[in-house]
Amino acid sequence: MTQTILVVDDDLDTLTLIGLTLQRRGFTVLKAQSGPEALEKLHADLPDLLIVDVMMPHMDGYEVCRTVKSDSRTAHLPVVMLTAKAQTASQLEGFRAGAIDYITKPVHPQDLVARIASVIERAQTAQADDGPSIIAVAGAKGGVGATTLAVNLAAALAAQHRTLLIDLEASGTDAIHLGLEPQHGLADLLELENGPTDPAALQQVITPHGSGLQLLAAADTAIDPARVGLILTHAAALCDVCVLDLGWGISHVTRLIAQRCKSFIIALDSDRITLGQANRLLQLLKEAYVPPETIKLVWIDRQGLPIEAGHTTIAAMLGRAPDVTIEPAAEALYGALDQGQPLVLSRPDHPAAVRMRQLAESLLTHKA
Repeated sequence: MTQTILVVDDDLDTLTLIGLTLQRRGFTVLKAQSGPEALEKLHADLPDLLIVDVMMPHMDGYEVCRTVKSDSRTAHLPVVMLTAKAQTASQLEGFRAGAIDYITKPVHPQDLVARIASVIERAQTAQADDGPSIIAVAGAKGGVGATTLAVNLAAALAAQHRTLLIDLEASGTDAIHLGLEPQHGLADLLELENGPTDPAALQQVITPHGSGLQLLAAADTAIDPARVGLILTHAAALCDVCVLDLGWGISHVTRLIAQRCKSFIIALDSDRITLGQANRLLQLLKEAYVPPETIKLVWIDRQGLPIEAGHTTIAAMLGRAPDVTIEPAAEALYGALDQGQPLVLSRPDHPAAVRMRQLAESLLTHKA
């Protein structure tokens, strides 16, 4: 099937050259010489991808990208920046606006086509196939056990895969769960104007765990979504699996990484407040065109409620029962926290540990 690309550039010669290059490679090309004209064309028909110049009068490429990403009808469209602005700060601004790739001019036609084809392929599969398998864990509300789940899943996955756990919750506690006292982490990256710039820079701020798991420890403040995009790009050289502890609720990072996830896990309880928050998160993921099959609901039954009753309540509020239920294990989990060892490592035969390990294995095999 022929893919359609909308190219936006105020320079007619550049617009013509890019159009011919893409048409010769079998793409259908739409053209716009300004941001407003591009948005007008999007109202009529949706392409498979946008290529947007940055430096345009009246409405620059960043604003075009932000407008596209703020509209639920077009938010799923991949946007590629193609510009002569090669500075890292400009690239960060592009990722911050929502671009999925940033290509600097001049670029060889063959390289341009290869990059565009790669972006389209990734967008169609709704995940970054050329990077690590990204697993995000978000709590519908604070205190439902999202961090405990994220740490245990990461520790279980580390037994067979190079696994990086990134604590994206401000002042997060993943390090405490692992018994670590990191000297470096996300805080170091926040001090850099345009970092990390490469995998080596990222590796320098990662703390290893005795299990083989690697931790990128939390900062005291929320991290810029654009920087998260750079981190995930450079993480491809360092791990096979990347587990993101998003904390609870909806953050600016959620939309950025949602489509890149192999699995997006929502940890929840069965009370109405938590389920109301979970419903909001599910709606956001729907608006971001996240494939429903990648979203996993995990009910951590901390109060020992009857399983059937809990499933009925959750299904009534969310339109679906939980994919996984982890039965009460408060005493064992508190003991694991005191030891600084995840339950899957300190008590691997405990029923909750077995269930979390099974969940971890299923996330990379697409099994329910």
